[in-house]
Amino acid sequence: MKLKLILAAAIFAGAATLSTIVSADQLNDIKTAGTLNCGVLTNSPPLGFQDPKTREPAGYEIELCGMFAKYIGVKPQLTPVSPQTRMAELTQGRVDILASLLSYSKERAEQVDFSGAYIAEDFNFVVLDASSIKTVDDLSDQRVGLVKGSVLIPLTEKRLPDTRVLSFETSAASFLALQQGKVKATVYRYSEGKAVQRNAGDEIKPLRFLDEPLLSMPSGFAFRKGSPELVKTADEFLASIEKSGEGQKLYDKWLGKDSDLKATRKFEFGKPQATWFTN
Repeated sequence: MKLKLILAAAIFAGAATLSTIVSADQLNDIKTAGTLNCGVLTNSPPLGFQDPKTREPAGYEIELCGMFAKYIGVKPQLTPVSPQTRMAELTQGRVDILASLLSYSKERAEQVDFSGAYIAEDFNFVVLDASSIKTVDDLSDQRVGLVKGSVLIPLTEKRLPDTRVLSFETSAASFLALQQGKVKATVYRYSEGKAVQRNAGDEIKPLRFLDEPLLSMPSGFAFRKGSPELVKTADEFLASIEKSGEGQKLYDKWLGKDSDLKATRKFEFGKPQATWFTN
């Protein structure tokens, strides 16, 4: 009886190991399914949003996910996620990939696998244009509004230790607090700040970016842990659109010279994200 139990345990362990190996080959699973389930944002123009005319998701990350799906020979499936839920959606297997402005950090890299970068932008403090605040140091002893759980909170507290950070549930709430004078500043990535200002309409009080960036941070695709072939393929895809110029065309369409943001690309598609923090 004891021998039978040992053999049964060994068989079970072997089967579990085999199951882990099979499930870890996520690239083949995706190809077999014929779809790439992308977790995307739909309220963060121009990176991911719902087109008011078509009512369909559109934007930089939406199109990029479609390009990657085509590269591996499958169709894209778009699943809306939020900044608060996106990590859980991925780690619990409800999506195959995140293309949702997930900024790299060492802590996050312990939970998910990252591709190289497909965007990198400066994050700057934003104040009302009429404000007397001229430099980042002028925010000392003032209130700054940020989204709850944001990686920007500890960075702001480190840069401005005497500043009081107020946490809000959404970026829209922190923007409203800035407009109402409840905080002196918030922090936006360049494209986000410009889009917020544009979409808020003519009734808002104009905004101004302070010159000194709080940080420059990359974002890339994120995958469940143990996805080496998927990460490798994503990096090959990003390198290919860097070389072909398709990446620049995509950037220009949504963020660069062909958009109303007129941003300048300062990153290389596929560059390992960890190098932003070591070089």
